[in-house]
Amino acid sequence: MNTYRTLSLAGLKMVLVLLFGLTTQLAQAQRLSLESKIELVLSDNLNITLFKTMTGQTYYYLPDPQLIKLGLKESGVPEFLFLKFTTDERESDGGVQGALLHFLIEWGMTPAQFAELEAKLKAAKGQGAKLAGPVDLKPVDGSSFHIVSAVLGDDDFTSNLVTSGYAPPMPGGKAAVAARLDAAGAQLLDATFKETTSITDLSLVLDYEYTTLVKAARGVLRYNLSITQTQGDAMAYDFLKKELDNEPERFQAALDTYNANKASMSNDCGLAGGMGNMILAMQAMDQAIGNTSGSGDTGSNWEYGVSESMLRRVYDYFVQTERIVLKWEETLDDERLAVMREAFFDFFLNSFTEPDMPDFSNVADLGTDFDPEAANMKSQAEASYSFKSCTELESNRTVNKVVRLDKIILPVTRRFQMVSNLASTYDQAKDYDECVTEQRLDDPFFQHRDINFIVDLEARELFDTEVNYVTVDVLKKRSTGRDFNKDFTIDGDDLRRSGALKMVTYSRDDDRNTDSYQYKVQWSFKGGYVYPERPRFVKGDWQGVTLFAPLSPRKIEFEADLEEMRELGVVRATLQVRYSKFGKEHEENIPITVSKNEPLVEKTIFVDRETNGYAYRLILTHKVHGKLALDWQTKLNDDYVYAIIPSELLEEDPNYIEQLIEIGRQIISPNSDGTVDPDDAILQTFGDILDLVIDNQ
Repeated sequence: MNTYRTLSLAGLKMVLVLLFGLTTQLAQAQRLSLESKIELVLSDNLNITLFKTMTGQTYYYLPDPQLIKLGLKESGVPEFLFLKFTTDERESDGGVQGALLHFLIEWGMTPAQFAELEAKLKAAKGQGAKLAGPVDLKPVDGSSFHIVSAVLGDDDFTSNLVTSGYAPPMPGGKAAVAARLDAAGAQLLDATFKETTSITDLSLVLDYEYTTLVKAARGVLRYNLSITQTQGDAMAYDFLKKELDNEPERFQAALDTYNANKASMSNDCGLAGGMGNMILAMQAMDQAIGNTSGSGDTGSNWEYGVSESMLRRVYDYFVQTERIVLKWEETLDDERLAVMREAFFDFFLNSFTEPDMPDFSNVADLGTDFDPEAANMKSQAEASYSFKSCTELESNRTVNKVVRLDKIILPVTRRFQMVSNLASTYDQAKDYDECVTEQRLDDPFFQHRDINFIVDLEARELFDTEVNYVTVDVLKKRSTGRDFNKDFTIDGDDLRRSGALKMVTYSRDDDRNTDSYQYKVQWSFKGGYVYPERPRFVKGDWQGVTLFAPLSPRKIEFEADLEEMRELGVVRATLQVRYSKFGKEHEENIPITVSKNEPLVEKTIFVDRETNGYAYRLILTHKVHGKLALDWQTKLNDDYVYAIIPSELLEEDPNYIEQLIEIGRQIISPNSDGTVDPDDAILQTFGDILDLVIDNQ
């Protein structure tokens, strides 16, 4: 991912690292000198490293790993727990075995250690030396507190391991560890706690960074960006060609972008010189390699967006052409050089965004007692953080400076780890019964029961078409009076995400009536209909409960002889179906149109699960006679209907036809929700046959 820096003539809030003010907030707080490091050894063999501040005789110490210890309660008891547990039942029968490990750690000197260290410091550096406390430690980004353990790091032995993840930066701050081990893991770790082992299988790692200040190496920086118009054009062209070597198509695209915008840049912004052309070349280059960081506004608000990687290549180009020359007068190979090189690159970026170049002669004016904090404040007051007009930039674009580096002070950040094995702290806790103990877990109070609810396969097909969701309410009455009640809802997303099984678990508590529980179910259907409206609790089965939807899908297949219908003059045959849904009579019409040339059609209806059939009749639309309605019939457990034309109609019996016409005149359309008006209901007639009870009120 590229990071883009946008250079705007409208104004830009800039991030500038001034060369002679490179100090972090941490370094400014303690301002420790790397070159003043000393080491002292205490009577208990603690090896302590100390740093003096840049001014004065104040010292700060780096903590020794031996300072890591278990946290203590106010009573003096270590904050440590190793609890082994078991049950009489085998794991295959629901028993459990294993251990819990939980402890807190901290670091810091005792008052006696601190007093001894300060006395040794005064003896070594004079009575004016003062011990202020520990070096400011910054936990590294991410996880700065780690556990190293073969047992705790193995998922087969440890089902769960949690740490606070953050190394305490100050004395007295705490970090936490908690783990759940199985039986084998508990025995292995317990074995390493015994006195016969040299260390335990548990080490602690605290990961920090700290910052000190160091004087820069002796050297000279020559910075020359006094570029003429001709030089600028040549540099821009050469830069494009070099970057896109062996890519003629991209080079030509970049060159076209450069030439197309050079004139407007010169006329509107006054940056026709080498600096402006190089910026424009960078933008063209950036676009040619696939970046789109720039915008092409004309006038004083024209912005040039260039990736940071592109600017770094420009910087390297300037170094190669000796427009930037950095020479060292001493040979060093440490982090100071990397810090300084990065600072010079940031200064190069500032050449395009900062109209006022810092006056390095100010460094010499500060004298030998160089104060980076004061220099930084002075430079901040002199520097302007708003981009000047194009005219001012044109007049100040020449930068030709020679800088001595002797007085520069830079921050150096180092990684610092404290590693300690728990063996050095476990002895604090092993003799406390509340720290290392055992527990047998056979109390019925802690036992649980599981209730399984499974959505029926046929019901699953109704979700997202007919069913919104189903809600289940579980009630377990306990003899103690503390009843368990829980409800849950299953919708289509739940089925796709978690499957058809839903488990409810409750604790036995002190209940003696473990043989029964109750539940009630309510289904929500499309259109806002719920069924049943007032659900009642029923007794549940410990084998599990299957959730059957109150509706069952039936796919009706309707077929007709199209040629027979044509000869008879019938243009459409409609299968009118009457069925029970939520205890009410509903109607569905399934047509076959001769002109569509489809002899078989299908339609799914949703009927009450308890019913075993439906009623139907045939309605024929005749070219001459209009609608001809035949008599109602029933279908039991059969979803295929063939349009049988009565022989009287085939023989064109006029009395029969007149009878069908009269019935057709009496056809009443159902309501918008598919229900049938009571005056037109017919299912009650077939109630005994279809085994249903209809409520049409």
